[in-house]
Amino acid sequence: MIVKINLIGEEAIALPKSYNHILQAFFYSNMDPVLSKFLHDIGFTHGKRRFKLFTFSKVIGKITRRDKRRGFVFFSPDVTLYFASPLIDIVSSSVKTFLKRGNLFLGRNTVSLSSIELVKPEVDGEMTVRCLSPITVYRTPKGEKRFQYLSPWQDEFYELLRKNLVKKYELVYSKSYKGELEIEPVKVIEGYRKKVLYRGTLVEAWEGYYKLKGNEDMLRLALEAGLGAKNSQGFGMVERVL
Repeated sequence: MIVKINLIGEEAIALPKSYNHILQAFFYSNMDPVLSKFLHDIGFTHGKRRFKLFTFSKVIGKITRRDKRRGFVFFSPDVTLYFASPLIDIVSSSVKTFLKRGNLFLGRNTVSLSSIELVKPEVDGEMTVRCLSPITVYRTPKGEKRFQYLSPWQDEFYELLRKNLVKKYELVYSKSYKGELEIEPVKVIEGYRKKVLYRGTLVEAWEGYYKLKGNEDMLRLALEAGLGAKNSQGFGMVERVL
């Protein structure tokens, strides 16, 4: 399920340049507390990996001012967020919480719900998507602890995207994936590279346009669970454009 959330603030919405942790806290705090704690502390296990199975977009709205000295970005009071998960319970819990609360808190900003709507994209065997939040893909070289981030100009970038999405499929559907799955770039330029500071860690991620081919369940999963790693930290949400 995918929902579009329109928020309105009392005044301009001020957020730090890297605000993923604020959006993540916003969504965790606006769902059932038991579910929120489970997702935050445990999640869903696949081998040695844990998945939260939700993702969200960056803030979509008009930027009215940038304060480079303080490292803040100011948005007009009306902004939009997208939130998605292949698990109905996660999305429905958030929707119910949003609908029953008056004031919401986005960082230090007081906002209220203007509207919320279910998004139902058409899904068939092929689609072109664009990023609503940048995609991050990395590997950990043997014997090292630090991540090595990959770029869309490396074949391994797409290989790891496919492997990651297959693991999510196996978690959600409790079966192996037997169909085709192709992911390739449509439009990627150097300007699409983003460096996001998340709780003291610098994450390299990429926006852009990509083409996916696979069965309908797999492609719907890409839209609802996100592409790549760190989806629950605000990376890898995509929407269909073709």
